[in-house]
Amino acid sequence: MDFDFQLPDLSAQLARLIAQIPTGRVTTYGDLADALGLRTAARWVGEFMREHEHTPECVCHRVVRKDGDLGLYLRERTPAEKAARLQSEDVDVTDGVVEDFAEIVFRRFQSKKPLARLIEIQHELAERVYLEPLAALPPIVAGLDVSYGADGAAVGACAIVETETGHLVWSATHRVAAPLPYIPSLLTFRELPALLSLANEARQQFPDLKLFLVDGNGILHPRGAGIATCFGVVLGVPTIGVAKSQLCGKVENELPLIEGCLPMSVEGKVVGAVFQRSRQAHRLYISPGQRIDLAGSLRAVKRLDFGHRLPEPLYWADRLSRVEAKRVNNHSPL
Repeated sequence: MDFDFQLPDLSAQLARLIAQIPTGRVTTYGDLADALGLRTAARWVGEFMREHEHTPECVCHRVVRKDGDLGLYLRERTPAEKAARLQSEDVDVTDGVVEDFAEIVFRRFQSKKPLARLIEIQHELAERVYLEPLAALPPIVAGLDVSYGADGAAVGACAIVETETGHLVWSATHRVAAPLPYIPSLLTFRELPALLSLANEARQQFPDLKLFLVDGNGILHPRGAGIATCFGVVLGVPTIGVAKSQLCGKVENELPLIEGCLPMSVEGKVVGAVFQRSRQAHRLYISPGQRIDLAGSLRAVKRLDFGHRLPEPLYWADRLSRVEAKRVNNHSPL
C-alpha cells in the first residue's frame, strides 16, 4: 500500500477560514479547529494566531476564546490593540471580554475539513491491521524516531541493533520539512514520510530486517491507527508502538497482567499495556502496530531492555535524532 496522497496546506486553509469571519462577528479557536475537521487542532490554531505572517487585511483579531475572552493577539501586539480593532467594528468589549458573545459568534464556515479526510485515512489503515503471535525475535531490530530543529524541520533517525547484545550495527538520519504541524492523534501525517524513507534505506542495507519499533502508538490510539500501525500497514512489516506519554486509553488495574504488565483498553478493548521496569522508572505505553500481537510486543520490548529508559533500538534512534537536530544549522534551507 502506498502513502502518496497530497497532504493539506493547513496554514493556507486556516487563513482562508479566518478571512470568512464577517465584520462585527467573532469566532473561537475551537470553532476554527472544527472547521478544519478536528477539535484537538485548537491548540495549533492558537499558535498560528500568534506566529502567522500578518497583513493589514488580516482579520485574526476576530478570533477569541470560547468564553468570549479576547485571549492573546499577535506576538508583537497587545490584547488592548485587539480590543480596539474589534470596537472599531462595533463589537463591544468590556474588561477584555466580548459582550453579547453568544449572539455574534460565527460558525458557518465553508470548508472541506481537510483533517476529517486524514481521519478517514486512519480508519482505512486501521481496517488493514492484522495481529499475529510472535514466533521468535529476529536477530536484528530497528528503531525509528523523529526530533525537531528550532526551525521546525523534522530529523528522523533509524537505528538497527543486535537483539542478543544490544550492539548498534547501523544507523541513518534524514532531515526533511515537516509537512504538518503537531496535532494530537495525527502524528502519522507529520512524521511518516521521513520514517518511510529511512525504513526503505535500512531494508536495502539489511534485506532480512523483520521488526521495527516506532516512537509513538500502535493500536493504542483513538482510531486504532497510531504511527506504528500506519507505518506497519503501509510497508507490510511487523511493528511495535512505544510511546513515552499516554495519548488515550484506560489502565486496567483489575485485569490480569499481560507478560507482567498492566493492560490498557480503549472503549473496553485491551489494545496495549504499561511497561515499567521499576516503580522509580518512567512508564512506557506499548501497543502492537501491525503483524505482531500484544504479548509478543511486550516480550520484544523486555528483551530489548538494556538498562536505558527506552528499548535499545529506540534509545539509539532517539539519541541520534536529537543530536542531529542540534547539530544541523537550523537556519539552512531544506
